[in-house]
Amino acid sequence: MTLPILLPLKYVNYSKSRLNDVLGENKKSLVIAILEDMISLLKKYPEIEVYLLTKKENIDLLPEKLQVNFIFENENDLNGALEKGVSSLKEKYESILILPLDLPFINENDIESILSISKEKYGAISPSSRGGTSALLLPLNSCFKIQFGENSFNKHISEFERIGIAYKVYNSDTLFYDLDTPEDIMRVLVVRPDTKAHNLLKNVIPPENNYAILIDK
Repeated sequence: MTLPILLPLKYVNYSKSRLNDVLGENKKSLVIAILEDMISLLKKYPEIEVYLLTKKENIDLLPEKLQVNFIFENENDLNGALEKGVSSLKEKYESILILPLDLPFINENDIESILSISKEKYGAISPSSRGGTSALLLPLNSCFKIQFGENSFNKHISEFERIGIAYKVYNSDTLFYDLDTPEDIMRVLVVRPDTKAHNLLKNVIPPENNYAILIDK
């Protein structure tokens, strides 16, 4: 059974606005590095089909030969875009996994664990810091309301229960943290995952600074 994974990327140039002061012109490079890290991980699994949900104007800003499927959207908000992406795949697959791109510590164990849950015909959700959702596995024959944003973890749990979808909560330290604030950058620099995102950040913010710039932000 093939599992489609939907990766939302609204904008290349305007993503990660909270990191402007720290990264400046390097912010776009970080977005690309995060994307390439995620695709590189997912491409290890033949049972996964990767879909990048994005706007057409991003195409010229993305690396060539990403080897993913594209779904283009023109919605104003993330959830509207995700609803469109999910709807476009309903006729082809049984379930879908939505993954935010900014998961700097995601690894093979996370992917394999969620794949195992999907084969058991369960839905799944992973909590992230600040009450968010870091992974959302849904059956495609349901009318699940996607609600990424503030307190999305509790909202998604309520939606599973409202519809009556059997689900599992997948708790993972490596899915818990995203990459959205200066403090998140500091965490990546300290943990030092073997990724393009980490390599970029360590060159932009040398360790001899003791990351004081990040703490002050």
